[in-house]
Parts: sequence; C-alpha cells; structure tokens
Amino acid sequence: MNREVFYIAGFDPRSPKYYYSIFKSNIIKTSRIEQNCLNLNKLENAEIPNFIIDYKGCKTRYSFLAWNDIVIEHFCKKFFDVFAALIAFFIGYTISGVTYMVAKYSRTQLIAGYYPLLFILFSYFMIILVCYILGSIMGITLLWGLVAILIFYFGTKAIFYIGQKAGIFWLLSIYKFCYRYAQQRVNGIDKRNEFFANAIINSIKNNQNNNTEIMVVAHSVGTILAISSVAKVIKKCKLEGLNISNLKLVLIGGCVPLTSFQKCGDKFKKELEIVANSDITWLDFSSKIDGACFFMLDYVKKSNIKAKHSPNLISVRFFKIYDKKTYKNIRYKWYEVHFLYLKATQISGGYDYFYMIADPSRLENKVF
Repeated sequence: MNREVFYIAGFDPRSPKYYYSIFKSNIIKTSRIEQNCLNLNKLENAEIPNFIIDYKGCKTRYSFLAWNDIVIEHFCKKFFDVFAALIAFFIGYTISGVTYMVAKYSRTQLIAGYYPLLFILFSYFMIILVCYILGSIMGITLLWGLVAILIFYFGTKAIFYIGQKAGIFWLLSIYKFCYRYAQQRVNGIDKRNEFFANAIINSIKNNQNNNTEIMVVAHSVGTILAISSVAKVIKKCKLEGLNISNLKLVLIGGCVPLTSFQKCGDKFKKELEIVANSDITWLDFSSKIDGACFFMLDYVKKSNIKAKHSPNLISVRFFKIYDKKTYKNIRYKWYEVHFLYLKATQISGGYDYFYMIADPSRLENKVF
C-alpha cells in the first residue's frame, strides 16, 4: 500500500517548512501512531516540497501545494488595508445578503465576520470618549487639539498592533480574500490552481496501474482552492480517459460557503458542481467549537447546486480525543481550535489526522 498526499494550507503566510515542523513534532506525540513503526524523512526542497512517511509498510509521499506567497499579497499589512477590507466585507457580505445566509447556518462564522468591525468601532469609540473627556477638562484649545491628534495617532497604532497580534485582521483578510476569489479578482490564483491540478494529474497518471491512494487534503480557506483544483483534475482526467477511483478529497475546518454563497461566485459554483457530480470519496471534517468553520453544513445543497453527491460530513469531537483539562483550556480559544485538527491527539479512538495520513488502511475504511 502506497499513498500520495497533496496538502493545501489555509490562508496563512507561513511556508511549507512551518507546516512540516508542525507535522513532524505532532506525529511523534499522537495517540494512534506506534512510534517504533514510524520513519519520517527530511523535507525535500523541490518545486513541490515533500517528504516521505514510512509506517507499517505503507509509504506516503506528503507534498505541499504552497500558495503562501499569494496569501502575503492579500494580508492586511497596513492600516489602510484594514479599511479597504472593511469596505469589501460590507459590500461583499452585508449588502449582498451573504451575511443573512451565514447567520442562518453558522452563528460562529457571523461572530467571526463582525468581530473585526466591532473591535475597530469600539476602539475608536473609546479614543473619541477619551478626547471628549480631556476636552471637558482642558477646554477646546490648541493644546487639546494637539493632544487629541496624538491620541488618535498612537491609538490607531495600538489598534493595528493588537489587531495583528490577536489575529483579528487575519479574519478580516480571509473574508476579503474569499469575496475576491468569488469575483475572480485574485491575481495568480487560476495559474496556481492549474499548477496544483497538474501535480495531482501527474500522480494519477504515474499510478494508473497500481492501487496507490491519492489524497488531496486541505485546511481552512485551502478547502476553497482544493475544490477548484480537484474540479480541474476531474475535467482533465475525463477528457484523457484516466481512472480517478483512487482520488480522495479531504476537507478540514473548511469555509467553502464564504465563496459559494456569493452571488458573483458562478465560476466557483460550477467547480463545486463538478466535484459534487463525480464519484470520488469526499470527506469534510468540522467541529462545533471551531469558530472559523461551517460545522456540519451541506454547502452543496445550501448553495443550490444540482448534484449527485454531497461531502460526507464528519463531526470532530475534540472532547473525546483530549483529556478534560486540555479540552477546558482550549474550548473557547477559537483560533487555536481551528488548527487543532493538525495537532496530536491524547486519547485514541477518534479523529486522528496522522492516522488518516500514515496508516496503511484506505481512507474509506477508517472510522472516526
């Protein structure tokens, strides 16, 4: 049994080296992997960075389909970027009616979407309040004007610093990116998806005559790119008469509706329709305590797509794979929970990312 894994990270400026280090440090801790049977190679810095996992006679090539350079371009790096993102959020989600859809199916996503806006409004309200109190004490004078300007300047600096450190503007960047993705306004993303698709197709071609399992695994916003890339794979393989029965799609902590709910997202909806009308194994993992995903939502049906299949929706119950103390500590830390899918488990028997990736049994035979 051999396996090819193509991993697409979420909206994260960090490189494959970071994700390799996370994988390496956690696979040796996780509950369902027997360490004496595990061999992990170093990361190979090729055009597509990859490494080999050897576990119980199963060799898995784990390849990173990187797009962190595109993420960096669309990250809110300056305060003016934040206001541009707020405008995009207001137009793309509030005016368009997507906010209503999000509120209907995922309250946590609604909170995540409006959290940056409320943070900025509240912060400036406090700045204005401080200036007003000082004006009442000092009187409206030139000195007060200079002090107010300084308060606004350093207050803005503090808002941006806190927003970056707390991941608040990361959320805002994600919403802006997903809206632009639906509009087809993300420079270079079509070429990148084409590159991803060709890498997967080459693997399919090289393994037509064997039983190698080919898994496309995506996390967070990467699930949107995975849908687009796999749709291209399905179309091209159909034209070339290639067998795709060993192709599997695994989405983790996804936020596909941020794009599929958009009225301007016709191209993406067609890609989603292609995947949904194929016969590939398609799993979608989400958790109720993950504030950045759509928990157990059939976005194929909710996006009004005519399809034969929807993804197999699987709930990740973190309270069953972590001890009570650990679970209590992370229960309301939405940012940390969103990356917990990629971390080591403490209690064996439930969801385990590394077992899914490395164990010799095929994906559809694994029970979570």
